Amino acid sequence: MRTKQKGGRIDGFRRFFSYLSSWWGLFLAGFGAMMLATVARLAGPLILRALVDDAIPAKDLGQMMKYALLYLLIIIVMGALTYFQTTIIVRLGLNVVTNIKRDLFAHLLTLPVAYFDRHPVGELMARVENDTEKVKLLFSETGIMLVGNVIYFLGMFAVFFSMDARVAALIFIPSPFFLAAFFLVFDKLRPLYEKSRKKYAEITAIATEFVQGIEVVQAFNRTAYAAGRLEAASREKRDAEMKAGLVEYSAMGAMSFLGGPMFIVLIIRLVAPGVIAGALTVGTLLVFIEYGMRLFEPLYNIGENIRGIQQARVALGRIFGIMDIPPEPSGSGVAPSFEREIEFRDVSFEYKAGEKVLDHISFTISKGQTIALVGASGSGKTTTVSLLCRFYEATGGSILVDGVPLSSLALHEWRRKVGLVLQDIFLFPGTILENVRVYDEEIDSDAVASALATVHADDFVARLPDGIGTELHERGSNLSTGEKQLLSFARAVAFGAELVIMDEATASVDVATERRIQESLEVLLAGRTAVIVAHRLSSILKADRILFFKDGRIIAQGRHEELVEALPEYRELVRLQFPDLEADTEIVR
Repeated sequence: MRTKQKGGRIDGFRRFFSYLSSWWGLFLAGFGAMMLATVARLAGPLILRALVDDAIPAKDLGQMMKYALLYLLIIIVMGALTYFQTTIIVRLGLNVVTNIKRDLFAHLLTLPVAYFDRHPVGELMARVENDTEKVKLLFSETGIMLVGNVIYFLGMFAVFFSMDARVAALIFIPSPFFLAAFFLVFDKLRPLYEKSRKKYAEITAIATEFVQGIEVVQAFNRTAYAAGRLEAASREKRDAEMKAGLVEYSAMGAMSFLGGPMFIVLIIRLVAPGVIAGALTVGTLLVFIEYGMRLFEPLYNIGENIRGIQQARVALGRIFGIMDIPPEPSGSGVAPSFEREIEFRDVSFEYKAGEKVLDHISFTISKGQTIALVGASGSGKTTTVSLLCRFYEATGGSILVDGVPLSSLALHEWRRKVGLVLQDIFLFPGTILENVRVYDEEIDSDAVASALATVHADDFVARLPDGIGTELHERGSNLSTGEKQLLSFARAVAFGAELVIMDEATASVDVATERRIQESLEVLLAGRTAVIVAHRLSSILKADRILFFKDGRIIAQGRHEELVEALPEYRELVRLQFPDLEADTEIVR
């Protein structure tokens, strides 16, 4: 098991560093600047030693000024190199994380609808945005600085050994223990970081959920409940971060004390006798003290780098976890040809194992027909059209298009033949033009205007301030429900769909708007095949065939008049929707 985890971790980092392949120039430039800055940091105390040991005893003011100016020059060069290094690695991080975000979002768009059913929008936003920001730090700061700190640490010991190998060895002895302690502490912190990341995603999801439904929350006075949900998740995140902070800063504080004043005392105790005996110079003592004061700075930084790597590891695991989810099946690439019929042959479907939503349904949709699906909520109507759109794959039986399994058809080409009109239509922030053509610039404004006229939406669009150029608010909140539905009809027309699927498309519109839609349906469906899911029977009275669903089965099918005569459940549905039925025998037959 451990081997598998280790292999997965190595594979994750291999994939991670593969994003560097296009930016090796920036990486090497940043790495080179970091190496030169490290050399400059190491050179500073050595110049001070020469000043103390050579220039001051010789009382040579010119030499003193030379060393002082050299020290100043090194400080300036080190600052310039650090600035250059910082700008380079920030550019590197931004470029790499932009590519990761691009790939992650592109992959999200290929995932099946079932994945989005299980994951709230806020959680996915946290992964796309916040997790990638953690990864950016690994590229722009943590990774390259970890290498720099290790080189700086080893460079100081190299100088120590060149001056006094015995003292350097004694100083070096506790260093591995400190470093091991850093690794141990941050390995214990990793689960806490992971919990914190999960809670962040949960908080984002909760906030998104309640903000999107703010009208309902306020109307039903549930603001206190919403705030409580968010506060509970925030407390759990706070507790995880406080526990991590307590462990981290307690351990770091203890090691700072051991590696700070106590360590300087140790250096003086080891080096001072050699200075008194004349074996070592005062400048050498100064170098040991200077380096001793800085010795644990890279160790602390290495610890912080390890913490950043742990956090990035958690974020990478979540990101690559999404990228490893197989995309929705795209079929074997067979070009769809819908010339005769679509057949549902003994089709079954389960969202959860053992809970059938569709139970061995069979029917045929001939090209040019209008088929209506009716029945109680939860009877399987919407699931049927979702299978037809290939949002899900049937768990039993098969769907055939002109005798070819739907699952083998090229997915995107099939969907280009389908025009989907939903009850809850989604409109994007942007203009009416862009919403009708869904950002497809191959559909020009004239085609959009024609589509709007076909569904009788041109009159209300003409009354808007900028016509089809009018900007819509989020989710089209500056339009009525009926107007939004008309735009969804216009989409289907603009894309020239051969198969129009309407799922409760008129359920939320008023009677007057429904009449306008009914008037345009004949034009909309002319030469097209239609599958209409409806609770309002007025929209399907003229359908070629009506399928009556009950508990995931089709219990009857036929024309309106046939079902009224043969099926009591349908006849009762007609009576409920048409109270004046007895006075209007045309509706009955």
